[in-house]
Amino acid sequence: TLQQNPQLTAYPFYIRQLEAQYSQADISPALMAEVELAKNTATLTLSQSIELGDKRQARTSFTSAKQAQLQAEFEITKLDVLAETSRRYYQLLALQKQKVLLSTRIGQEQRALKIIRKRAKAGAVAQADVATMELGLARSNNTFEQLNFEVALQKNALSAMWLSQDSLNQTRDNSILGSLSKLPLLPNKEALTQIIKQGIEQLPDYRYQIALARLADQQVALNQANGRANLNLGLGLRHNDSSGEQSLVVTASMPLNFTNPNRGRIASAQAGQALSQQQLADKRLQLSIELNRISATLEKELQQAKEINNLLLPLASELLSSTQKAYRQGQYTVLQWVDAQNQVFNLEQDLINSQVRIFTQVLELERI
Repeated sequence: TLQQNPQLTAYPFYIRQLEAQYSQADISPALMAEVELAKNTATLTLSQSIELGDKRQARTSFTSAKQAQLQAEFEITKLDVLAETSRRYYQLLALQKQKVLLSTRIGQEQRALKIIRKRAKAGAVAQADVATMELGLARSNNTFEQLNFEVALQKNALSAMWLSQDSLNQTRDNSILGSLSKLPLLPNKEALTQIIKQGIEQLPDYRYQIALARLADQQVALNQANGRANLNLGLGLRHNDSSGEQSLVVTASMPLNFTNPNRGRIASAQAGQALSQQQLADKRLQLSIELNRISATLEKELQQAKEINNLLLPLASELLSSTQKAYRQGQYTVLQWVDAQNQVFNLEQDLINSQVRIFTQVLELERI
């Protein structure tokens, strides 16, 4: 993804553009040559515009701020792209695990259907029980086909992050490696609290906002510098045809601006500067709130996954085993058996979803 994602491969071109803009900003005004022809006289003057108000420094400083902003933006984009790649990877892992889970369920339903058909043939249960289980098996097979389709789509979505259509689809059964059951390393709560209290300034999103604020500052400085008039100095030679005399000519000119001609741009830049300072303060609060939210969500999701895995699933499995045994003895209906199967299947689905949410929340924390 780092090597081939189109969002990331575009940045070297942006950098080259800004390098060229910096070279342009560093250029001083060119020397001007002027020829004046009048009756009996000809004057050749060389003049130079002298920039006042540190315009050249303001231009290069503004371009440097744009380069710093672009670098910070690139880091943010890189984090966003890698996070999206990881999200798609986790979703594909979840779909693969759901396929395995559903395949196991289909095997259980096929074995249950054999038992029910055998009991129906012996007259122990009604033919409706057979139809009920056949319908459940047919629905499971249909869902399995849909999962195959979703897996193929998710493979394409993942490989699109590095602009490849076939690397994950060489065969229909080609699967990515990974386990949702092995949960990621969780953050140290004390370290997270320390970041929220004192380390916000080091986070990439905050550094990017600082870069935007500095760019706004340089925009104000550039517009203020451009509001200063330039001084034009010239030195020339005048020749008089009538007398044959030559004389030295010195010229100086400067616009008479009684009001700043750039005052509108300056006011606009100052408004942008104030906005960037407000956004900087807002970003600090937003990041603090988001980190606290992720921490609380992680704690809840971990507790839920633990409860499903250690309490609910064992109870549901025990219920399924007891119900299956009771059905064979004629004590339960097939609907009760199917319901017990659904209880186990749904809890296993809930566990997968909870695991994906845990991975995603840790991912969001790493992204920040």
